[in-house]
Amino acid sequence: MSLTKKQELGKWGEDEATHFLINKNYSIIARNYSLAKKGEIDIVAWHTKNKNQKTLCFVEVKTRSNQDASAERSVGKKKMSALFLVAKHYCLKNNIDIDNTYIQFEQVSIYKTNNKVDMRHYEIPVF
Repeated sequence: MSLTKKQELGKWGEDEATHFLINKNYSIIARNYSLAKKGEIDIVAWHTKNKNQKTLCFVEVKTRSNQDASAERSVGKKKMSALFLVAKHYCLKNNIDIDNTYIQFEQVSIYKTNNKVDMRHYEIPVF
């Protein structure tokens, strides 16, 4: 089955985000981790943060073909709730001690217009 243009753009964006994170010394351990009907995490990676803290990062990738900042606005409370649920499942399935592991939620927003690519990387604050 062939992908739609939107799916092709999304897959391309996830591939680009993966390379972007690898270049920032992230160690990718999973891509497109999903929990049936609950949600999906685009990228799971380990990264050493401040003070040599090995941190498990759950990364949401949003790719757009315009520059309207809609990628940043697309991750709201509902999406974050789903990300938390899937991340918790990932940790339980992979024997990761969530009480003693630094965990960070992040977003890579990618804007591709006229063959120009703009990538923005954010840490998502957890309230």
